[in-house]
Amino acid sequence: MSRVMNFKAILLACLIISVGQLSMGLVFPSLPWIAKDFSVSHEQVQILVSIYLLGFGPSQFFYGPISDALGRKKVLLIGLMIAMLGLLMIIFLSHSFTGMVLGRFLQGLGTGCCAVLARASTRDNFSGAELPVAMSYIAMVASITPLFAPVLGGFINFHFGWTMVFISLLGYLTLVWAVAALRFQETIDHPSPLPSPKKVLLQYRELLSSRYFMSFASIGWLNFSLMITTISVMPFIMQNQIGMTSDKYAMWAIIPALGMLIGASICNRIRPLIGSKKLLLYTPVLHLAAAVWLFFCPVEPLYLMLGQLLMILGNSIALPCVQAMVMQPYKKQAGAAAAMSGGGQMVVSSIVSMVLINLGLSQAWQLSLIIVVFAIITLINVMRGFATQEAMQSITTKQ
Repeated sequence: MSRVMNFKAILLACLIISVGQLSMGLVFPSLPWIAKDFSVSHEQVQILVSIYLLGFGPSQFFYGPISDALGRKKVLLIGLMIAMLGLLMIIFLSHSFTGMVLGRFLQGLGTGCCAVLARASTRDNFSGAELPVAMSYIAMVASITPLFAPVLGGFINFHFGWTMVFISLLGYLTLVWAVAALRFQETIDHPSPLPSPKKVLLQYRELLSSRYFMSFASIGWLNFSLMITTISVMPFIMQNQIGMTSDKYAMWAIIPALGMLIGASICNRIRPLIGSKKLLLYTPVLHLAAAVWLFFCPVEPLYLMLGQLLMILGNSIALPCVQAMVMQPYKKQAGAAAAMSGGGQMVVSSIVSMVLINLGLSQAWQLSLIIVVFAIITLINVMRGFATQEAMQSITTKQ
């Protein structure tokens, strides 16, 4: 495959994976306004996030093995159509909070295909030293999109209302469907019968029992959970406690969003020089610095965004690295590995964000304590993962 074709494959995978993340981040600034319109509480309106993740996450466990058998393109197009049906339900039932909840679940159920197939098709197209580079771009887009999305979502919500946010999402998904139908190249040469439920469960059991897979996958799961929880809670801190409008919050949210872009770019440049292990060790250091800052800083926009910036820098280092590490050994099980990694990430982040918010997480100092706990767990998993035989073989292969 030529360098131009490689670039096109990466670009298309980035476009596909952005769908699921954009569907989350674009909605965050609208949550306080939706809560007011339906006269529901902060905790109740968060179900629009949690129910999306509960559809988005578990559905990946089905998309992965099915796409390994039937092919990537067919499954991708069907999944995007399901997501578009969910958005149509939200738009036409925007007067009913229950209807919106059901539509968000259906939307998540459909967009779950994007996270799996972007990673699996990238693993199909790349190998060796090229794979970590390609996967890092996918992880970078998956990590940056939820941060830039609130900026765009805040402006749309402020000027056109929250219904237009979902209409914009429908337009974007329609565009992605058309591009995928015309440009996506099937990467499964020989389709096979659908695997039996027993075989699928055995594949997932093998992954879950792998110390290598679980160490690096859990780093991604917890870092993504931390990021989602923070960008879910921060609009309420900024808009309710400080009295900021959604468009002004969108402007301030550019600071941590740029942090993810800068951090991911640094990761791509530094990782080949010092290796993934040394680079990953910077994540808990940056998270501890962010925790100290958020614990002591005044509740003012600049201070809060700088604290979030430090945290996001740590996330931007961890997520691209672990995505590449997770997929490296699983050429023949790319769909299953991508499903377990991506699906687990969504399920864990959904549960973590829902539990923390229901426990009353609404203050910056409370968030700082959560960051400390996650930093310690990340450090343990980095050391644990790189002590495995698979990690040593991966390092040897790259050298």
